[in-house]
Amino acid sequence: MATMRLDKYLARSLQLSRSAARALIRSGEVEVEGLPCRHADAAVAASAVIRYQGRCLSSPQEAPGYWMLHKPASYLSATRDDHQPTVVDLLPVHLRAGLQVAGRLDKDSTGLLLLTSDGAWSHRLRRPGRHSKVYLLHLAEDVTAAMLQAWLQGVDLHADGLARALAVEGLDARCVRMTIDEGRYHQVRRMCAAVGNHVLSLHREQVAGIRLDPDLAPGQWRPLSLEEIACVDT
Repeated sequence: MATMRLDKYLARSLQLSRSAARALIRSGEVEVEGLPCRHADAAVAASAVIRYQGRCLSSPQEAPGYWMLHKPASYLSATRDDHQPTVVDLLPVHLRAGLQVAGRLDKDSTGLLLLTSDGAWSHRLRRPGRHSKVYLLHLAEDVTAAMLQAWLQGVDLHADGLARALAVEGLDARCVRMTIDEGRYHQVRRMCAAVGNHVLSLHREQVAGIRLDPDLAPGQWRPLSLEEIACVDT
């Protein structure tokens, strides 16, 4: 690492979001080489002495990893389990340290799964209402116009209240593409059950501006591009 923006340095050192790091910098309590610095975009070297409230911060560790995985069925969206295979098991051992799943899929679901060692990025990605998610659904019963309308207007998930689709497209009699911007427990499956239908298969195609790479077979993975990583902050 040659140089890094001060807000990024602080975010990594203190495990903060970038916005929280910028707020600390504006407070005037961050010093670079003994002098207060209020400029979030100031370039600092890895060897620089950075202090916050008088405490010397350690240099950020190796840059975090960001991965796209084509999740196959029968894998848990977890980092470890004593009895069942997890999605992290699909990655090489040297990439697994510190990974977390940024937006889970249930065991039987497939498609786009994002994994990262950047906790702040994961938090921003999972924030309700901030980023949309697109799913391809195959259903047990024919989809009616009334079902499409109900999903758009909102269906009752009982204790979780109303849940609405941002968009829904009927592709054939029993296949739909649904877009939501929340991530409640089994939300899509419950929305289908609420209108008297049942999900046979659920495949996630997109999260925010990140689409599942069509070249990835189930179980395969690749690092995210810089453009894909930046989608979470737009």
